Amino acid sequence: MTDGPVEAPAASASRTVLGRGSLYTLATAAPALAAVAVVPAVTRALPVAEYDLVAVATVVVQVTYILLGLGMGAAITRQHLLDAAGATGSRVLVLQGAGLAGVLGAVATATSGWWSPLVLGRPASTELVLALAASLGGAWMVLAQAYLRGEDRVRPFVGLAALAGLVGPALGLVGVLAVERSATAYLVGLAAGYVAAGLTGLGLVVASGPAQGRRGGLRAALRIGLPTVPHQVSLYLALAGLVVIADRLLGEGGRANVALTFGAGATVVTAGLNNAWAPLVYRTPPAERGRVLTETTRSVGLVTVTLSGGLALLAPWVLAVAAPARYATDGLVPALALAAAAAVPSVVYLASGHLVFAEGRTHGLAVTTPLAVAGGLAVAAAAASSWGVTATGAGYLGAYLLLATGTTALQRRVAGHAWWPPGMPLVLALWVLTTLGGVLLPTDGSGAAWRWGGAVVLVVVAAAALSGRRPPWGRRRGAAHPAG
Repeated sequence: MTDGPVEAPAASASRTVLGRGSLYTLATAAPALAAVAVVPAVTRALPVAEYDLVAVATVVVQVTYILLGLGMGAAITRQHLLDAAGATGSRVLVLQGAGLAGVLGAVATATSGWWSPLVLGRPASTELVLALAASLGGAWMVLAQAYLRGEDRVRPFVGLAALAGLVGPALGLVGVLAVERSATAYLVGLAAGYVAAGLTGLGLVVASGPAQGRRGGLRAALRIGLPTVPHQVSLYLALAGLVVIADRLLGEGGRANVALTFGAGATVVTAGLNNAWAPLVYRTPPAERGRVLTETTRSVGLVTVTLSGGLALLAPWVLAVAAPARYATDGLVPALALAAAAAVPSVVYLASGHLVFAEGRTHGLAVTTPLAVAGGLAVAAAAASSWGVTATGAGYLGAYLLLATGTTALQRRVAGHAWWPPGMPLVLALWVLTTLGGVLLPTDGSGAAWRWGGAVVLVVVAAAALSGRRPPWGRRRGAAHPAG
């Protein structure tokens, strides 16, 4: 298969994913993008040791809110779209999930004295309690967003994410600059934003209408959702676990967090598109899902390789803005480039994952995803002594390559209409070339010119392919342009 123009129905599906998905991307990417926006200020305002603590606390938030949510977000959206109980049943699941999250959050806080030294290598502290409070607010927010996604209510979905992901970090930065230059001051603001978003989200769900579920609805939701917990946690550990490895093996958790936060930006954007992509696939008749997936995968792949390749090539300048000179940012360029490259295999993983979730047979993800991420973490740990922080970027890329392979194999086993990812030669060529360029090209002199030139060519080629047109140098004189 090629990356050529798509047929009208599939083109419409691609427009839905890229159009509505761009709005959801703002919401899904907001926490990460906000972290990116404040990193330059926070890394300059805090001592390196305090920023290391912020990085570890951020890991706790990202992982723990998934644990507290029990994977019910996926079940809530699925029930809203595919289950007879519909919207009223999904509202009940949101409230039940919020109650369970509150209980689990209290238990995690009460027992933090013994698990924090074992898991994080750090004692329980005020910063950890604030991270757990943010996690509870995040869990409530995600449950509410799962309901809003089923309703396709983009504005409140985006609003909740902005409250948590933009207002929280902004308050934290104000605390650092105006009150105290410490991790505690930053995390107070972060926790306030997440808790406010969670409470607001629950209020929106309650105000949306009656909540009336079917008998056994919670049990059925947990049967679908719980297997996705190790799956979702593992996805975050593909990033967060690498920061912990760098912190414990190299004493460079802060540097690794800078490189991975920016390098994973393309993956975050792709995950945001998934909020429009997944419901589109769920609503498509089973016999037609493969065709729609094939065409939308091509479009999402082209957008993704443009983002990941651009990040890889322009990594020196991105990092120069991200952190001051004391972070030795030139040495982080290969790590960022390799981490950015993970976004392309993530497209294949997401596409296959849609069919697994649509079938409701998620148990295999509890095995395939942890194994894939464990493989990536093992690569990073083994290479850390010789490659330094670059090993974390290699581990992130390795995890997503394994994830794409494992999820596709699982999908072909459980889906009623098994699907093979389409051949995407243009995406593959751009991916390889931009990744190698990002890792190997010098950061100054002629290397800098090649980086900027490559980024421009990448955008032109991808834009031409998405519109169904040949790039200017590939046109034959007098040839007609295919319809966009």
